[in-house]
Amino acid sequence: MVSRPHLWGAWGRFRQGKGARPSVRAFAPEAAREVARLHDELSAGIYQPRPFRTLFLHEPKRRLIAAAAVRDRVVHHAVVASLGPHLDPGLVDQTYACIPGRGVHRAVLAMIAAMRRRRFMVLLDVRRYFISIDRGILIDEVMARRIKDRRALALLRTIAEAGRGLYETPAVRAFLELPEGVPGPGVGLPIGNLTSQWWGNHYLAGLDHFVMRTLSPGGYQRYMDDIVLLGDDAAKLADDRDAVAEWLWEHRRLTLRRAGPPVPTSQPVTYLGQRLTRAGSTPTRAALRKMQARIAGLVSHGSPERIERSIAAYRGVLRFGTRGVGGE
Repeated sequence: MVSRPHLWGAWGRFRQGKGARPSVRAFAPEAAREVARLHDELSAGIYQPRPFRTLFLHEPKRRLIAAAAVRDRVVHHAVVASLGPHLDPGLVDQTYACIPGRGVHRAVLAMIAAMRRRRFMVLLDVRRYFISIDRGILIDEVMARRIKDRRALALLRTIAEAGRGLYETPAVRAFLELPEGVPGPGVGLPIGNLTSQWWGNHYLAGLDHFVMRTLSPGGYQRYMDDIVLLGDDAAKLADDRDAVAEWLWEHRRLTLRRAGPPVPTSQPVTYLGQRLTRAGSTPTRAALRKMQARIAGLVSHGSPERIERSIAAYRGVLRFGTRGVGGE
């Protein structure tokens, strides 16, 4: 994980598509020296992450992005590239976030197909998900269950604890409007780093197996902390919803923000930025506004190649939404 060739490869993967960013441009001339320093620090067990750069966003809800220094993000990529191939195969097919070959489009297709097959659905999501992740449970239970190398676990703990205190600063608490006591001691991951997204997906992998093996609803899928249960018996779905809420609190110390009653799959639903029906999907107004804002920003500051790639990607999203789906 910490060899020079592997760290150099992590730097190459991280910099793809980010070469115009000032922080990446500043790091590039010193990349060889920095990778050598990282190798020495990681090998000796003295590596310590640097402070985050925080960004306060409204899109449309408030979001705090805590961006790690470039050298730390190289380490993040090295960690995920090393451990992902060993841990990711343990994720069920019904989870779609942060896994190569899946993603939002495939999740939307699976959701529409399930809506066509089942009569009722329950949509759930976790309250303040990343802010509520217990770092001790994450490392000592979720990660340690599959990783036995003490040095690797120590590095993961160092990366996770880099976010300690982030949600205690007055500016962050005021911006996110966090109530007293939230998050508690040892709780919270920063949003905006590869390791946080990867960990966020694995933190609920146990829930996936519990639902699929024990509850066995007619349909199930998860995209990070957005959870969907589907079936033909509304009463059983309500019981399954309550069982999910109980599991989340007992095993992960999480609570649900949205946990309504089962609703017919014949009615439209908003999911992952799309308005879904059994006939297909269309982007929501909020998603369209976000597309327009990003394209306007690219026109002002992006390169012609990046503008062309982004417009082609958004065109694909709109074409995907308007054509409906087949049997997938």
